Amino acid sequence: MSPCRTVETHEEGDTLVVCVGGYLNNLLGEEVEKVVRAKLDDGVRRILINFQGTRMVNSIGISFVIGIVENVMEREGRMAFCALSRINCDLFRVTGLAKYVRSFETEKEALDYLAGNA
Repeated sequence: MSPCRTVETHEEGDTLVVCVGGYLNNLLGEEVEKVVRAKLDDGVRRILINFQGTRMVNSIGISFVIGIVENVMEREGRMAFCALSRINCDLFRVTGLAKYVRSFETEKEALDYLAGNA
C-alpha cells in the first residue's frame, strides 16, 4: 500500500475486507466508517479490517474504529482485525478494543476465524 491515505475493499466469501493505508486520523477514519456502514446497510455481517498499510492511529482514528465496532455489534455481525503494528496492537489493548474484536497476524487467519474455521 502507498503511504498516502487509502481505503481498498474486496470480498472473500461473505466477508468484507477493508484494507487501510496511511495514517488513520479523522479523514481516513470517516472514509473507512462510510465504506463499512454502506456494506452493513447492504446486509454484510462479517467485517475484517486489515491494518497492514497503517503505521499509526490517532485518537480520532480510534474513535472511528470504536464506532465501527459498535455498529457491527448492533447488527449482530462479526468482526476481526489483522496485520496490526505492535504500537497499534498496544493501542487497541489499552482502549479496550481487544476485548471485543480479535486480532490476527494474517488476513488468512482472520478470514478463517470469521468463517468459523478457526
